[in-house]
Amino acid sequence: MSTRVRAFLSYINIDSSIFSAALWQSVGELARPFFTSRDLSEITVPYVGLKFKIQERFKAWGLAILLFLFLIAVSKMNAMINGAHGAFQNTLPNAAKDPALVSAAWHNLTILASIFVVAAPIVVIYAWLRSLLAIVWRKWLTEYILKLYFAARNFYRIAATSLVDNPDERIANDVDGFVSGALALVLAVADAVITLFFFIQILWGLSFSLTAIVIIYAASGTIISIWLSVKLISFKYNQQKLEADYRYGLINIRNNVEPIAFYQGEKAEFIQLLKRFHAALKNNLSLIGYQRQVSLFTTWFDYFVAILPAAIMLPLYLQGKVQIGAFAQASMAFTQVLGALAIFVSQIGTISTFAANVNRLTGLLAALKGKDPSETGEHTSIATIVGETIAVENVTLMTPDYKRLLIRNVSATVPQGTGLLIKGSSGCGKSSLLRTIAGLWRSGTGTVHRPDLSSLMFLSQKPYMSLGTLREQLLYPSLDRAVPDATLIAALEQANVGFLASRYPGGLDGYPGAGESGMFRPWSDELSPGEQQRLAFARLLIARPRFVFLDEATSALDLANEELLYRTLQSIGATYVSVGHRPSLDSFHAQALNLTGDGGWELVPLHV
Repeated sequence: MSTRVRAFLSYINIDSSIFSAALWQSVGELARPFFTSRDLSEITVPYVGLKFKIQERFKAWGLAILLFLFLIAVSKMNAMINGAHGAFQNTLPNAAKDPALVSAAWHNLTILASIFVVAAPIVVIYAWLRSLLAIVWRKWLTEYILKLYFAARNFYRIAATSLVDNPDERIANDVDGFVSGALALVLAVADAVITLFFFIQILWGLSFSLTAIVIIYAASGTIISIWLSVKLISFKYNQQKLEADYRYGLINIRNNVEPIAFYQGEKAEFIQLLKRFHAALKNNLSLIGYQRQVSLFTTWFDYFVAILPAAIMLPLYLQGKVQIGAFAQASMAFTQVLGALAIFVSQIGTISTFAANVNRLTGLLAALKGKDPSETGEHTSIATIVGETIAVENVTLMTPDYKRLLIRNVSATVPQGTGLLIKGSSGCGKSSLLRTIAGLWRSGTGTVHRPDLSSLMFLSQKPYMSLGTLREQLLYPSLDRAVPDATLIAALEQANVGFLASRYPGGLDGYPGAGESGMFRPWSDELSPGEQQRLAFARLLIARPRFVFLDEATSALDLANEELLYRTLQSIGATYVSVGHRPSLDSFHAQALNLTGDGGWELVPLHV
């Protein structure tokens, strides 16, 4: 049996692809939350200003029901147009000889025009309701996925374990593709059923033979289309993935222009980027080549629609069994009924793209709803006790995939108001231990004692610079705090970056590029590493946390600014844990935890 036959039979047996029960179960899982959500949303009545809150599910069902009512109205208008058009044409052949028929022709034309007048706003409102439901649904689904994405630090977990590729692309593009595809397919099926109801009666009244032919023609077209579409879904799925990989490569270059320039890595980046681009291009060539075969069939299929009704009606007309208007009625009714029966042929492109969107979104949701390996019960995990101290007790730390041992059975306590310095060679697990204390990693055994995360602040070697104003940089992550401008400026001055308050138009509410160009520039591109670390220091001065983690946080600072940072931590009574190599750090910490790189460790006292 050929590969194509096996693939075709797998479609029919409902174990894969677009006829897969798993696929359509996934569609239900993606759609169900929106139509069952009890979340409240606010609705404003236009021109009245009335506002009220309603559960999201009622809004979803209300829009959906209204949309289906207008869909029925559109189909009814089309059936009425068919009848009026046929009646009008029936009066034309003998109208020149019979004045009564002239009056009837004008009467039928007036009826047709009246139908058009009523139909136009119905069609426009139907299209508007469809777009409105798509926007409302996309908004809800995007917010639903983003909540899962940021809940329990899922964004960190799936990135650290590489569970899915390009989650950003899936949230930005596949959500939109799923919503628009779901609406297109559901409405296409509903329209097919409604159209079939209205137009099969017209077709049956014109000719039984024509009715039988349209059913056979549609069934044949559907079977052939399924046969041709076996590979289409996989091609489109791969295309979305490869295009996302290519865009990610471009973004990565934009975010790392300086190190690439220092390395003189232009050639290497060019080669890697071309590999991604050519991979996407190669798949796209295969895709359009396969689409050519599908399009050849669908084009022939559409062309013969213009011939078959006329071929059936011509003998009946010559025998005097039907009037001339029957040709127009038969053509329109045949087209409508065929479109309803051969829905798979017309929606083959939409279905294949939609299936790829569903697969990618389902994969993302599975990753977001999944658990860290340390939480599955298959592995041991490090326990966390929230209190007023920072300590590790008999902690054995492994990588998140449990494949490599980093530190064995380490114990250390950081006394209140002092510091612990974690030292060791590169790759020995210094930053990993910091992640463990912060609760990001739990792979291993033992117990971690730490304060509540709300009282803890983290300063890294490359501080995170959010996409916002200077004020938002200083207040991050608590952007809704009300802090006087004088306090913010004083913090900048104390951190030796006071010039930032006047460098950009808008002062504290300004940002790089907000001036004449209007082009936004990321803070990470605008500021030097040392300036970024000092800005993070200003952020700390405003937050005044009781506990601080510093991961090479002074690596780009001179010794004077480094001393200023640690003296400030001591003056506010903060308890802190640092990772670093500089000998100058010893004088600011009460003890050092030296990691040997083979799982071993040594805790030694220092002088503060």
